[in-house]
Amino acid sequence: DWYRRFDELLTRAQEMIYKEQNILFPICAENFSKEEWYQIYKDTAQYEEIFGVKRIAWPEADAALATQSTKQSGDDNAIGLIGGTLTVEQLDAMLNTMPMEVTFVDHEDINRYFNDGEKVFKRPTTAIGRDVYSCHPPKVEPIVRGIIDSFRKGDRDNVAVWLEKQGRPFYVNYMAVRDQNNNYIGTLELVQDMQFAKEHFARIK
Repeated sequence: DWYRRFDELLTRAQEMIYKEQNILFPICAENFSKEEWYQIYKDTAQYEEIFGVKRIAWPEADAALATQSTKQSGDDNAIGLIGGTLTVEQLDAMLNTMPMEVTFVDHEDINRYFNDGEKVFKRPTTAIGRDVYSCHPPKVEPIVRGIIDSFRKGDRDNVAVWLEKQGRPFYVNYMAVRDQNNNYIGTLELVQDMQFAKEHFARIK
């Protein structure tokens, strides 16, 4: 039984490699714009080295991304909120400083925002503007659909999940976002590394 399951695993890996080399990569090479390749290059920085393949610097992309960042940081347009006023730069920096991963999916189930920084659940920039279900494995998709559907119907307002990844505990909280009239306008996902809490309570036992 072990050999059978191992053979199935190798077969799946070989099939995936074939699909990537002969279908996925050629389609990407033909259809992606240079700007999209820049974003993909940026996203690769958050992935660890695997099988000895090192990330190679791309000076052209680095220069383009730096220019883009400079343009964004020079935006002094203020955003008026109920609790105060922030510039785009301030709001972006504040969200990126929060010690958690922030994801917002709008009422049409489209990924609209990820904060920047190291992430447990990798979120490529190219996922922005795409439906949230396309970013999840087939086994997880029905669960995500169920959660969002319950938010949309008003059956639930939040779903909290505890999980362990790479030996560290994480708290994942899905919350329904509603306007002042209680209309559903999206889903907020917060992922927080709780290793600090685990170590704290371990010390005071």
